[in-house]
Order: sequence, then C-alpha cells, then structure tokens
Amino acid sequence: MGTLALRSTESLDRPILATPTGLQAELRTHGVTELADIFEPDSIHGRVYAALVQRPRSGLADIARHTGLAETEVENALDELCGLRAVVRLADSDGIPRWDAHAPESLSEAEARRRRQEISTMHAAAARLSETFRSVRRSQGWNGVISPVFERAELLADFESLHANADFSVKMVERSPHLSDPERDTRIAELKQARMAEGVRYRILYQDTIYQDADRLRHTLATNARGAQARTLPDPPFKLIVADDERASLVLHTDERRPDPMALRINGSPLLDMLIRSFDVLWTLSAPISVQPEADELDERDRAILTMMGMGATDDTIARRLGMSRRTVVRRTARLLERLGASTRFQAGVQAIRRGWL
Repeated sequence: MGTLALRSTESLDRPILATPTGLQAELRTHGVTELADIFEPDSIHGRVYAALVQRPRSGLADIARHTGLAETEVENALDELCGLRAVVRLADSDGIPRWDAHAPESLSEAEARRRRQEISTMHAAAARLSETFRSVRRSQGWNGVISPVFERAELLADFESLHANADFSVKMVERSPHLSDPERDTRIAELKQARMAEGVRYRILYQDTIYQDADRLRHTLATNARGAQARTLPDPPFKLIVADDERASLVLHTDERRPDPMALRINGSPLLDMLIRSFDVLWTLSAPISVQPEADELDERDRAILTMMGMGATDDTIARRLGMSRRTVVRRTARLLERLGASTRFQAGVQAIRRGWL
C-alpha cells in the first residue's frame, strides 16, 4: 500500500461543527436528524461509521463487505459523513480512495455542546417571554413599568398602598430623611401590624440612627414583637419599599431647594429585579436590631473564637488552641452566629467587624 494523504475537499475546509445552527443545517441537508444518529448501530450511517472505527483506512469495497451494504449505499453514507466531518476521505498514491473515522469522543462532545447551546437559547427565550408574561399581568392600579413621582403626598400614598395591598411580603429600606409626620408614622405602624396579623411577612432594614429616635424605635420594636424581621446598617444607599417582589417605590433623592422628594414607582422590570437583589445583599451585611447595641459586647473567649473562625479554623482546631472542649466551641459558635444574625461564618465575620468586635 502506498503513502496515504488527506484529500482536500470543500467539505473538509468548512467548520461544520463550529456552531449549532451550522451543524443543524448540515444534518437536515444530509438526512441525518441528529449527530447522535451516527452512534446508532442499526442505521446505515452508524454501521458505516462503526466499520471505520474498527477498520481504519478502509476502501469502499472493504466497508461494503464488512457492513453487508451495497457499495452505492456505503458511498452515499460516506459522502454524508464526510460532510458532517465524522469521517475523512484519504487518497492512496495509486489513486484509490480510502476513509477513516474521526474520534468518537470529539463527535459526542460536539453534539453535547450543540445541545447545551440549544438549551441555553431556549432558557434565554423563555426569560424574555416570561418578562412579557409578568408585565401584562401586573396590578391594574399601577400602569406603566416605571413612572416618576414628584409630590410628597403622592409618594406617601404609594407607600401606604404598598403596605395595604401586599399579598405575602414587604421589603423595606428605611433611612433618613423621613418624609412623614408622627401621625402618619403611627398609622403606618398600625397598618404593618395588621398586615402581619394577616400573614404578610416583613423584612425591614433601618439606618443605625434609629437608636437615636425614641418614637421610631418604639414603633420598630412593636412591629418586631408582631413578627417582623428588622436589621440595621450604618448608611443604607437608598430608601425603598417592595411589595410581593412585584411593585416598588424608590426614593431617589431629597433636595433642600424644593419641599418634595423625587421617587420612582416601579413595576416588574430588570430595575425591580436589581433592587430586590440589592436588598438581599444588604440584608446579609446588616446586623439584627438590638435594644441596647452599645452593651452588646464580647468576652475574650468569644472574641478569640471569632478571630480564629475568620482565619478558617475548624471547631477542632479552635478547641485545641484555646484549651476548650469541642462541644463548648460548637455551643459558643452557634450562639455567636445567632447574636450576629448570621447563617455562615463569613457573614459572622462581616457583622463582627461592623460592630467593632474585631
């Protein structure tokens, strides 16, 4: 047998497997519905491909004899498999064509990539349609996705409406400047408590200055006693209320040169999704509200445990280093997580630094 060389053909120069759409077009052109059909042992393409896997560099007659197919069937299948780059045509020095198979794993990986891309494209299309689905089903009381609010009275009415019409959850970021008067504050506090009694879940982020405002702190503690979750941050970046993750009111700024703040009334949109994610991040960085935050301090053992937790030490290592039992360390660690309102050691470290414990 003479030296074999690759035969240069147009089909071999094209990157058929480069894109899912290109591959699908070739599959339709050549009568193969999926590249996976090549691995079907009972199909003509599968039998021809398997013959070349077992007998590399075979000629047309050899393949026909091995598969029991007519040479015309084999020739047509080889042309299609070459077009799909599943096999390659070679030429002997005497001009007799021969064929060899590409590695099965590379073909299966190409098909897997195509299917993953199809799934990704499907999810992206579904996400776009879902946004339309949600947007046309919003509350009839709030028309438009985003609209500005320039009047204080209108903004406060929006706040009250969001409390009153929430079905299952309210998320709030409460910070100065405060826009309502004490009478409205009392009415809103009573409304919150009534809504919680009806099963609406409240999560509220307050600015740390809540501790210097006796009246607001009293309302806050009364709300907490009814089941609200409340946390504090030194300087929340915005003032916000979100009802049912579907409607929100965002205060953009207050201007000393004009009596009323500016705000946005927001329905379902990417902006609302971003605000909800921002709230969730701020929640993980906040500390549970405390009646006496200045007295909420650590003893030296707990400080040492927190420090070693921040260094990645395990409970066994902490117990060994501090001369404590592992059970004591586990108990103290659980208590620290609870005091800090943290669910992970990382969150506990963040909260401890914020409180000045580390």
